[in-house]
Parts: sequence; C-alpha cells; structure tokens
Amino acid sequence: MGRFAATLVGSLFGLGLLLCGLGRLASAEPRAPPEKIAIVGAGIGGTSSAYYLRKKFGKDVKIDVFEREEIGGRLATLKVQGHDYEAGGSVIHPLNLHMKRFVKELGLSSVPASGGLVGVYNGKSLVFEESSWFIINDDLYEKLKTEL
Repeated sequence: MGRFAATLVGSLFGLGLLLCGLGRLASAEPRAPPEKIAIVGAGIGGTSSAYYLRKKFGKDVKIDVFEREEIGGRLATLKVQGHDYEAGGSVIHPLNLHMKRFVKELGLSSVPASGGLVGVYNGKSLVFEESSWFIINDDLYEKLKTEL
C-alpha cells in the first residue's frame, strides 16, 4: 500500500471513529446530577460557581466550598467617613453586564457612579489614576447602560 493510500485509510478510519463517537454522544441518555461537588476557592469565582450550581441542581447535590484564606478572595470593602467602598481586586465597571445581572438577581443595590475619576493613593502619591478616555462612543455606552 502506498503512502498516500495509507494516509487516506488512516484518515477515513479516524473520521469513522469520530462519527461513531459523536453519534453515541448524541444518543446518550442524560446523566444524573452528581451527588457531591467540591469547589476550591471562595472568591467571587468560587462563590458564584456555588450559587449557580445550587440553582441548577437544587438541594439534592452536596456542594462544599474550600478556602484557606478569608471568604471573598480579593474582594474588600473599606469604610471611609461612614460610607462603604469596594476596594477589591477589580473595579466593577458600569458596562460589566454580567455583574449588573448578578446584582439584580441577588436583589442587591448599587450606588451610581459619582462621575469623577478613580485613583489609588498609597499615602505618598497616586499609584493609579483612571482615565476619562473611552474607546466606545457615547451612543453605544447609553444603549448598553439601559439594557438592564
């Protein structure tokens, strides 16, 4: 058998196996939900995973969340002059539609942005200063803002 013929036969054989496997997956019976789920990390990713898995599987599945540090991960709230401010690993941008849906779904409230720029001061100088420059135009921004 020539090299081309061997390659063709091998490719056809592989394609046949793939098609058989896909046919088996398509006709497979739905699997029962797992009895137990372990989630490593109780930051925003781990806790939101636990939340959505609980919604999907209900009370029949045991979900354990393991965290060696504080719950919340990089999330942090600072109290300044009687007001709470988010000072965690990232800022929740007004165009983050996933976070806006999450806030709405959990029945949380949000405080509208003040319109000023954000900066981080380390006691000596500003180590971060937000820019007022936007990559998208104002019309698109307003449309995205009103989607939720």
